[in-house]
Order: sequence, then C-alpha cells, then structure tokens
Amino acid sequence: MKSYLSILFCSLLAAGAVHAADEVIPEGTQLVKRADTIAHIKGSDKVFTGNVQVVPLSESLPGMPVTGAYVIFEAGARSFWHTHPTGQVLIIVEGEGRSSVYGQKVSALKKGDVVVCPKGVKHFHGAAPDQRMVQMTITGYDPEGKNVTWMEPVTDEQYLNVEK
Repeated sequence: MKSYLSILFCSLLAAGAVHAADEVIPEGTQLVKRADTIAHIKGSDKVFTGNVQVVPLSESLPGMPVTGAYVIFEAGARSFWHTHPTGQVLIIVEGEGRSSVYGQKVSALKKGDVVVCPKGVKHFHGAAPDQRMVQMTITGYDPEGKNVTWMEPVTDEQYLNVEK
C-alpha cells in the first residue's frame, strides 16, 4: 500500500511517524475528507529545518500515482535538499516562501505562485525568514512507489542567497 505524501511526507514514513493508509475507495464512488478530521503531522527534523506541519490530503491510487498535501512552514523553516523521481508541483496558498535549485539563487514566492520542479532536479522550499508559508504539493510516484530522495540540510548561506 502506498503511503500518504506530504511535500515531503516520505520522510515521516521512514521515521515511523505515519503508516500507510488503510482506506479503500469502492469503485464508482469518491472519498470526501472533512477538514476537521485531517491530521496535522509534525515535520521530521531529519528532512526539515525549523517548525513544519504536514497535512496529508490524498494518497496515491491505482491509475493516479500522485499524492497531495498542505505543508505549513513557520518563519525560517525549510526542507532539506531533495529530488523527486517524477517531479513535483507546489502552489503557494498563504504567506511568503523561498525555493531554489541547487547552485542557483533563491526565488522569493508569494501567494498564488506555482513552482513546477521536473524529475531529478535538486531543490528545496520553505518559508521566508520573517513569515510563514503554506504550500499545496502534488508529487508523483515512480513505479517502485518512491516519491522523494532526501539529501543534506540547506545552509543559512544558501537559504539567504535570494535573487534581487
């Protein structure tokens, strides 16, 4: 069974914080998850710097190998460097964020911005230093069920290297 995502949710599974979903959606129906029943899971310090909450929205389904989540980054929080085997889409839904491809300047992100990160591109994302950011993630799985490869932390120097 596939696990829930977070932008970054595989790390929580690896850390033992989350278990694969047991929900089965009967054929010809749909699943409605009520907002007050969706868990908020603390982001692991093995893949995030700072205070991060992951809100899993959807899991991978047969014929739909993607997951979705809200990821809430408090001011200054960010992911570690990572790649995705099939890519990722981020939609900034609140606040101001930061994202960069390894070796490049950091882009400032605002509500409504969309980041499309192709497969295999080493990148990070997170909040601005002085305000939180909420992103919605859509992340694909490869045929083996993998959706992220985690790497080293983003240094303060890298994080603060914002394009002017």
